Amino acid sequence: MMEKHFTPMGYEAIANLPSDEAEAALNLLSTAEQASVILMTPWERRNEIILLSHDARKLVQTMPVQELFWTIKATGPQDSLHLLDMATPAQLQFFFDLDWWDKAELKPGKIVSWILLMYESGKQVVPAWMAWVAGKDETILPAFLRMFIRVFKRPDEMDVQEAGNIFPPFTMDETYYIAFRKEPLLPLWTRFLNDMFDLSPSLYRDTMETIVWEPSSKNMEDCYRLRNSRMCDHGLPDYYEALDIYAPLPGNTIRRIAWTMPETGGIADEELPAFVPTLYLGNFPLLLKAVERLAGTDSMVRIIREWVGAANKILMADQVDLDDPDALRDSLIRVAAHLNLGLEIAAGSEALTPSETLKSSVLEDLIRSANIIVRNLSADCLRLIRQGLVHENLQHIPDHGIEILRGILSPRPLMWDRSAGNFRSFSSLDDIRTARDIIRKFEAWGRLMAEILPHWKNWNRELPWNDTNFLHPHEVNWPTGLLTALARRSLGYSLRIRPVPEERLTELRTKWFGSIQPVSHGAGTVTCPEHVPDDTVEICADFLNQAAEQAGIGSSLLRSMVRNCLADLYQEWENLPQDQPIDGRFVSSIMVSLESAKN
Repeated sequence: MMEKHFTPMGYEAIANLPSDEAEAALNLLSTAEQASVILMTPWERRNEIILLSHDARKLVQTMPVQELFWTIKATGPQDSLHLLDMATPAQLQFFFDLDWWDKAELKPGKIVSWILLMYESGKQVVPAWMAWVAGKDETILPAFLRMFIRVFKRPDEMDVQEAGNIFPPFTMDETYYIAFRKEPLLPLWTRFLNDMFDLSPSLYRDTMETIVWEPSSKNMEDCYRLRNSRMCDHGLPDYYEALDIYAPLPGNTIRRIAWTMPETGGIADEELPAFVPTLYLGNFPLLLKAVERLAGTDSMVRIIREWVGAANKILMADQVDLDDPDALRDSLIRVAAHLNLGLEIAAGSEALTPSETLKSSVLEDLIRSANIIVRNLSADCLRLIRQGLVHENLQHIPDHGIEILRGILSPRPLMWDRSAGNFRSFSSLDDIRTARDIIRKFEAWGRLMAEILPHWKNWNRELPWNDTNFLHPHEVNWPTGLLTALARRSLGYSLRIRPVPEERLTELRTKWFGSIQPVSHGAGTVTCPEHVPDDTVEICADFLNQAAEQAGIGSSLLRSMVRNCLADLYQEWENLPQDQPIDGRFVSSIMVSLESAKN
């Protein structure tokens, strides 16, 4: 049963032992149990565990092929030569099918790198791979060799001596004469061609004939077709087919699977999937609960197959950098995150448990439903930019807002996790609601600030920047602009964004906050908006009533915006001595004119 291969085992218990003890402990386990330990080990540490096994070659050759590929990439191909030596030719060809291609084009640099690695890993690796290729795919050798060599065939009527005077000097059989396109690679390809000829003169002849007579375009087309066929056997589509994962949801409905067979506890399965998706679950509660409930069932076998297919579509469609293990891992975790979100969407609409939803749903549709709702967030942000409510470069957005909107607007939208200080995938409806609230918040800010002169698009041109506490317009965000206008209005000026005279800052503090009583804060906390006097909030909100009405902003939201702005300034000033003037150079919540200080 396939599930037995994935039994979780703690690799730490073995990895943390001294080398000789770790080797003894690992080899007490059966081969299947050793395989489980290896799969549960992080990619970059699998290599050292494999080498402890007395059945290392068998473990490598029975390892899910994508898991082996990721292990080699994370370890570093140069440090994985023994793994390449133990891999089967079919596994090697999978690596090449995945890594040699950019959409429908071969990558010469990757081909050279892998051929060199094969030679470094063992003298029989290249001949064994050639022998496998000879029986499986007659297109691949001429397809990539013609990128590095030119072949000239001696006509039957031309003698060898004459051919030697006309054609390039390198020949294996005095029939095909070869010119090398890049002189530094001559030793590599000379050795390669010699190995091919020694292995099979007929393979060498057929390869040369294809290069001489078959158009390059046809050779490449046939090679790409056969490559795609092999990839599909492992659940890997080509780039163009993979884009289907981002297609609209058919009928805007998640397709269901009618499972009528009784659950028998798993299906015997001779061939492992290309990778084990349940190793990349992340910390997503709905998905974890569903997988735990279905583990070992026939349904789980089908789910794993669909999961592998959907994840590989995303890897191919996103063109994830195969040389970046972190990017690969992030992409796999994003698949799990979208499945978790899709489960929540689907289960909520039909009142099903997560396991029932996972069992009865087409997994690609769960991912599509999640992707659609996430994409709608991105569309909402783009709408704000098109309407001129937000600058395309996100200028004047508060710092934390810039990261949030930047994540939503990224090619694959991400959620900014402020507490962790990094981006992560959207994984729940709570994430979606949070992002929607943030987008609405900045839409309200954009509409309100459009009603206060000068318009934020004209700040660079219309505001005086010399002798102020800001060096550049990009340093001033919307809350700072709003608070500056309110400060001037409170001091008897018009409601307009202009620097506040430094000599009136103490007066402003008294008007807004009276006698500030310092409040003790814990490390990393900020002043609560409730510390701002209610009267000040009401007065400032009244100043903005007309602008808010024109912007379509309700009273409650307006007061919340005002209170939060005032709280920032309150925090700046709460611990300043009451009997000393405020130094405008160190004020960051309002724009201050420093001309009087200069004079």
